[in-house]
Amino acid sequence: MSWSWSQPVEASHEKRIAADRPVYFISDLHLGDGSRSDIFMRKDKALLDLLARVRDDGARLVIVGDAIDFHQAWSLTNVLRAHGPLLRALSELADKSGVIYIYGNHDVDIALFHELFRWDVCSTLRIGPDIVVQHGHQFDPFIGPELRSSGFMTRIHHALEHVVGWVRMPLHEFYTPANRAVYWSMHKLWLYVRARNKLFRRLGLPRFGKATEDWINYWVRSESGDPMSMFWPAVAGARKAGASTLVCGHAHMPGVLETEGVRYVNTGSWTFGHAQYAMFDGDRFAVRDWLTGREYGDELYRTALERELVDITMDRWWANQYLGWFRFRGAELRRQVSG
Repeated sequence: MSWSWSQPVEASHEKRIAADRPVYFISDLHLGDGSRSDIFMRKDKALLDLLARVRDDGARLVIVGDAIDFHQAWSLTNVLRAHGPLLRALSELADKSGVIYIYGNHDVDIALFHELFRWDVCSTLRIGPDIVVQHGHQFDPFIGPELRSSGFMTRIHHALEHVVGWVRMPLHEFYTPANRAVYWSMHKLWLYVRARNKLFRRLGLPRFGKATEDWINYWVRSESGDPMSMFWPAVAGARKAGASTLVCGHAHMPGVLETEGVRYVNTGSWTFGHAQYAMFDGDRFAVRDWLTGREYGDELYRTALERELVDITMDRWWANQYLGWFRFRGAELRRQVSG
């Protein structure tokens, strides 16, 4: 099984397992080179402890994509040097009880996972009759259809972070001078794109340049509470697949909620200060943070559930958030509360 940036060669490779024992899910580890821009942030010991729990429970482990951030690390050698004991433990677990790996949009060479780490690689996992597990980039309106260009932009992003520090969303978690400047610059790009596209429409070219405008609005919706704008497309995808439950990663926003007859489970991530995982005991799903013990329900998804984000634009977001002098309302309020 090999990878091309347009799509995996075996794009519809599906695996089925019975719901006969507990299943632990982790996703979006983004293991990098161990430097300051490695967003796994050296939580190897914590994840090794979770793997011990999986073994003690006699459970399965499913990694729901983006285990290694090749875009950040540039080479597997750098990743092995930084996270060798953890990857060795995952390979040993694969030999003893099996590790199922569902490939994601950061997985440059999925053959590596199968041949070197001995993980059972697939694009979709079905547990029992009606639980579907996918990474989630399939429901992302920009990254899903454009893996090749997305990979290039991600490399540029990581190169920038090596120089200036974190350039990330949401802004309230990365309220740095560099990130504030990026958000301010994005608004100025929006003003240019909007004026340019208005001219194109007058010239009878309504579609010319629209992709950039759509991308900026997608970026704003992600900032506002629906990361990757994937929640409602994922719910629709689950209904189309006849699934009662859809388990995803990709959005890095943990939660368990039900809507329109679908139970949506997002495993969260192991990036920055997070260590989130999902567990299925045969009946109930729970999503928790391994470090803090916090359990997640629907609290992070309430804004997305209101469907108002579908219509949000940079104009609306900027009018509500920008306070002048590179200050933003949501982040300033968060700073006051935490202070």
